[in-house]
Amino acid sequence: MMSLAAAAIVAVNIYSAKMLSGVRAYVNGESQYSKGQKDAAAFLINYITFHNEADYIAFKKAIVIPQGDRIARTTLQAHPSDYKRISEGFLAGQNHPADVDNIIWLFKIFKNLPEFKQIVGIWAGADTRVDYLDRIGESVHAKMIKGKILDTEKETVINAINKNSRSLTIEAQMFSDDLGDICRKLSTYVFIANVLITLIIVFCSLTSAAIMIRNLSRSQKKVIEQNENLQLINAELDKFVFNVTHDLRSPLTSILGLIRLVDKENDLGHIKEYSLMIKDSLEKQDRFINEMLTFVKSKHTGITITECNLNSIVDNVISQNSHHIDGKPVRFFKELELVQIQSDALKLQVILNNLVSNSIKYSDDKKPEQWVKVRSWRADNEVVIKVEDNGLGISKKDQELMFDKFYMSGDNKRSSGIGLYLVKDAVTQLGGRIELHSELGVYSKFRVIIPL
Repeated sequence: MMSLAAAAIVAVNIYSAKMLSGVRAYVNGESQYSKGQKDAAAFLINYITFHNEADYIAFKKAIVIPQGDRIARTTLQAHPSDYKRISEGFLAGQNHPADVDNIIWLFKIFKNLPEFKQIVGIWAGADTRVDYLDRIGESVHAKMIKGKILDTEKETVINAINKNSRSLTIEAQMFSDDLGDICRKLSTYVFIANVLITLIIVFCSLTSAAIMIRNLSRSQKKVIEQNENLQLINAELDKFVFNVTHDLRSPLTSILGLIRLVDKENDLGHIKEYSLMIKDSLEKQDRFINEMLTFVKSKHTGITITECNLNSIVDNVISQNSHHIDGKPVRFFKELELVQIQSDALKLQVILNNLVSNSIKYSDDKKPEQWVKVRSWRADNEVVIKVEDNGLGISKKDQELMFDKFYMSGDNKRSSGIGLYLVKDAVTQLGGRIELHSELGVYSKFRVIIPL
């Protein structure tokens, strides 16, 4: 806004200078016009009195000045695009070449302004008197050559010339006065415009200062909020590190204890049993570390929307989790009505991998068959992905907390408490929601609904 106001004040001053320069040129032109007319009248009177042909020649030369201005005026009114004829007329009127463009520009700009029309009217009236003086001169010159003019007629002609000159002087004064009024009005308007634009600049400056102060205040508040958020993040990070350290240290402690037992044990059967326990503990620790890596990666990758093939993602998840529980196979059922969607492939992989691995991890080996079903279909502008199993199920009290970070039910020895938290976090990042329906000892159903 301030830059516009500054540009406006520059433009106003440039055009005001141009207008004032044009008015000055008109005043100067009027002086040349009056001088030419008065000189022509004086030379004509001398010619009538003394019969000197040189005076008549000087008369014709002097009267060309106001006649040149008349040619410029009439051409401007009838043919404003005829720049050559207009400029030739003003130059014949003894106007300075540097002023011609400003004179033409001012005429075109203000030609419809009432005050300027009045000036042009005075100008046209004066041109009529100049033409009258020219006709008197030609008539007298013709009679003088033939010697057919009487002294009484000479006196009458001289009186007519003087009367015409007095009228022209009055009109010239009116022309100058009206030009002066226009000049004063222009100066007033320019002053008012400058004052208004200056006030706008002052207002904009104050407004900008107020906005700057407000923005600084907001920035300060934002910094305070960010500091508070950082403190919360640090606290959460401390908790996260504590939990991870604890979950990593516990298996290591257990493994060290088993290794000590192996050192003291001589029975190969017991040593094999301890080795299997160590292997089981290491596998749990490996799964936990992979889950932590997935968690960190999921938090920092953001969202990358691409064309995703659910069939390929599900096949990949099944291949990674195609192991048995206590020697009994887990059957997989895949019913994908919707295959191609626009989403984040990594987030979908995290979601499905955790849900399917949980279904396998918590399958019920007491049932004659363990199975996992993965389905997909479209509902309006959303895709629904359902993972269902006939495993151990989840109790009502645990269902409300299953998606909390590090939550584990009291008798759960297989989980790190991070898997379903990762699922919920990935679904939220995709702008979706997840629903859990389960009956303890019967089934678990997870419905993931995300935008297409």
